[in-house]
Amino acid sequence: MMKAIYYTQTGIASEVLKVGNFEMPKIKENDVLLKMQYSSVNPADTKKRSGWLRASLDKEFIIPHTDGAGQIVEIGKSVEKNFLNKMVWVFGGSKDAQFGTCAEYFPTNIENVVELPKETTASVASCLGVPVATAYYSVFSDNNPENQIFFITGGAGSVSHYAIQFAKLSGAKVITTVSSDIKKEICKNIGADLILNYRQLTEDEIVKQIIEFTKGNLVDRCIEVDFGFNVNLIPKILKPNATLATYSCSSNPNPVFPYYMYAPKGINIKIVQAFLHRNSFLSRCTDFVTNLLKKDNLIHPEINSFSFDETFKAHEAQEDTEIIAKSNIKIK
Repeated sequence: MMKAIYYTQTGIASEVLKVGNFEMPKIKENDVLLKMQYSSVNPADTKKRSGWLRASLDKEFIIPHTDGAGQIVEIGKSVEKNFLNKMVWVFGGSKDAQFGTCAEYFPTNIENVVELPKETTASVASCLGVPVATAYYSVFSDNNPENQIFFITGGAGSVSHYAIQFAKLSGAKVITTVSSDIKKEICKNIGADLILNYRQLTEDEIVKQIIEFTKGNLVDRCIEVDFGFNVNLIPKILKPNATLATYSCSSNPNPVFPYYMYAPKGINIKIVQAFLHRNSFLSRCTDFVTNLLKKDNLIHPEINSFSFDETFKAHEAQEDTEIIAKSNIKIK
């Protein structure tokens, strides 16, 4: 038997998340079994648990979370023996699945784990999966960032935190937005070139500063955390044939789309779901991130770690917009 966090209905974290005993997972021939050390929380996890957009469970129970890190303790018959006992982090192993990483043991396909470099702790690695995959696809899909100008909103958020660094390390300049001086310092520390506080500036003032910064050339690529919030700003600052890569629309799930602000510029819109892009894309992403981890070239978001019994507090922290940190759970 193993212990796991689970829920049988959607709702408030403290009311629906429970600790329970489950049968040990059985693995298939291409699978590995991880003894989990950390499981991390992403916005998609809290939205699913809360019943966001009136979503209901289609399964008897859910063990939450997509990301985590642990040690391989069992391998399927088709998996190379040298993987046994390796420390790994999970990379897209449980999206939309019933059995997530918030458990003592987690089974997944060998393709869904990445070996953990000695330079990186298990706690940090547990928080990489969704943020780095989303950031990598947003920055690099059909694109070479060198000498480009990026507009990356919500710079202190976990996806933008990595996207800013990926773009800068690849030779781009980055404009980002924040809502506080603390977040401004975070973005300055990771290399953002122009940092705009959207709570202190009007939309017209933001546009003016971007025009001045780009010397009238505007922006090559926008990476957007909240499409509905900036739906009217984006076409004002993008070049013709530029790209918008957007991975969320939380503040307004049903925005009014101003088509003829976008159409004259031929703006390309990418709705980012990085884990839909398997094989070569995921390999490129993990190779890129692993290389940076080995060189210790990444600055990671701060992490708040919670005990297994306090998983609901990790969810509450993720939902608290005033907390500037990732949340993970130490599995012991």
